[in-house]
Amino acid sequence: MAKRQQSPELGEELVKQDLITREELAEAKEREKESGTPWYRQLIQMKKLNLGVFEDVLRYEFHPKSVRDEHQSMGTALVEMHAISEDQLEEALTEQKHNGRLLGNILLDKGFVTRQTIAMALSKQYGLEYADLKQTPSAKEALETVPESMARKNQMIPIRLEGDKLTVLIATPQARDVLKDVGILLGLRIYPVLTTTDDIREEITARYQGKARVSKGKKKASETPPVEPKAAETKKKAAPKKTAAKKTAAKKAAAKETKEVETVASENEIEVGEDRASKARFEEIAQQASGVPVVKLVSTIIEGAANSGATDVHLDPQEPEMRVRYRIDGVLHDVMSIPADIEAAVISRIKIMSDIDITETRHPQDGHIGMDFGDREFDIRVATMPTYLGERIVLRLLDQASVLAGIKDLGLEADDEKALGAMIQQPYGMILVTGPTGSGKTTSLYAALNQKNVITDSIVTLEDPVEYQLSGINQVQIETDIGLSFASTLRASLRQDIDVLLVGEIRDPETAQIAVRAAMTGHLVFSTLHTNDAPEAITTLRNMGVPSYLIASALTAVIAQRLVRQICPECKTGYTPQKPLLKALGLPESTRRLYKGKGCEACYHTGTKGRTGIFELIEVTPDIRKMIAADEPIIKIAKAAKLKTMADRCRMKVKRGEVPAEEFLRVIRT
Repeated sequence: MAKRQQSPELGEELVKQDLITREELAEAKEREKESGTPWYRQLIQMKKLNLGVFEDVLRYEFHPKSVRDEHQSMGTALVEMHAISEDQLEEALTEQKHNGRLLGNILLDKGFVTRQTIAMALSKQYGLEYADLKQTPSAKEALETVPESMARKNQMIPIRLEGDKLTVLIATPQARDVLKDVGILLGLRIYPVLTTTDDIREEITARYQGKARVSKGKKKASETPPVEPKAAETKKKAAPKKTAAKKTAAKKAAAKETKEVETVASENEIEVGEDRASKARFEEIAQQASGVPVVKLVSTIIEGAANSGATDVHLDPQEPEMRVRYRIDGVLHDVMSIPADIEAAVISRIKIMSDIDITETRHPQDGHIGMDFGDREFDIRVATMPTYLGERIVLRLLDQASVLAGIKDLGLEADDEKALGAMIQQPYGMILVTGPTGSGKTTSLYAALNQKNVITDSIVTLEDPVEYQLSGINQVQIETDIGLSFASTLRASLRQDIDVLLVGEIRDPETAQIAVRAAMTGHLVFSTLHTNDAPEAITTLRNMGVPSYLIASALTAVIAQRLVRQICPECKTGYTPQKPLLKALGLPESTRRLYKGKGCEACYHTGTKGRTGIFELIEVTPDIRKMIAADEPIIKIAKAAKLKTMADRCRMKVKRGEVPAEEFLRVIRT
């Protein structure tokens, strides 16, 4: 995406649409040369360009060429409709050659056409239905189906809901392409209708606020207590009159009482006032969080993430609005934004669902939500963190059905799969899986556990947190707050007559030493380490104070892994690679064919669909064991083990057309 955003054509497109001037573009590009900050970032920071508008143009710029060609033939369509003459078209095209602006904008400025005429021509050209904005109101149920922020993000106006078909108004034909993703998020079929509007975002806001005003007005009317003027007047008349002397005495007494109380009040009123204000504020936020729009919005965000196969949802507080992003196949995608006026309510709604204290905003908190979507059961981990602009929330979606059946699903090469399968069946020893966060270590460990017989083996896992529930396996949740650490629980588990033990992570020397001892005393131990490759695991254990002779005795194998995106099988296509790319990949110049996904509906036009693992495996043979015990350098150990690195394995997948070349460059450290 970064390469696309720095495309020179994109800058020209912004100038064509009169969003920036050519001078502003040139100035931003000059600053880019000096500072290294991309030109489009500079324009956004200088308030010359809105981020939302920039994303809209970016979508248009990278539409398929056929779509762009159709758009450029709009002049011909207008002539066929007799909306303009051949001479007028020629005049506009001549001007376009000089300034490069969009043809439609030139025709509008010259007064040859109206916006409605252009929209009708485009609807005919793109095979879309046209509707007059003023004659097409929005039904209440349609507006309630789509969160306002999602409508604004995708520039669509919901107007009608019929079963699973949602009809929406759009202002440009290009907007219909992003509606496919919206349909997946909402679980609906989106039917776009083209319309004409000067500012679709303003129209969206007006329609949603119109709905809000009606409901708010009703609420206020119902909450207003009835007035009883007659009773009030009677009470006022019944009050006895005071004489002047009595009034003076009463004033003196009141003044004295006020003076006595004043000191105490001055000490407490600020603190009490702040507490009341804070309490009232959170009560108001909680009430807003339980409202239908916020509840619907949060439900849509989570359900949309489940429908699109996202593993994480990020809610990032930014200016001017909170961003919502999904991590799909390891990459974050912008989905929508949340208006500032309901940001606190959305955060509180998620906190309420995950049983987190909504009044605590200064410290990180954790919780979880259990949700079902159809026949799929999700356990959603919630983590909050205070930032300068507000609280940040990350939701991790754990699909219980996604626990793999076995190691055949991981993406191992045939020889590594055979070797690992044999090692899993060993009665004792230690198998370590290494890699950074999000590299699939837990999935690999669960897949290995699924190879064991839960009927005949006693299996216990120590995890922080327990991510997936495994049938027939005893899982222990580590709770450091109450002293239930990996080390203490691991020590206790050695007295539990266990055959197979999974330690979620070796974080400290004590855990490392106990895990090694467990592997040497008849237990098969699985665990993880945060290292960059397999040989480094040996160095890490040494640095944790575990003697080399104990590592040599306990260690059975070390597996390092990463996750890479796969080429979408629906749009897979071949191409001839250039020499610089082959050099970067480490492939011979004689390589004539590589593969990539050109983008289709099945992969949301990304060219990739799903992920697979790339692995490197060190099997601790008797010779390797001797070298570890002798404190040999890890480079020498890797060479003796004839290690096929993750780079080698990924390169093979690129050559076979399973993984795009860009993934090698993104994931593999060269």
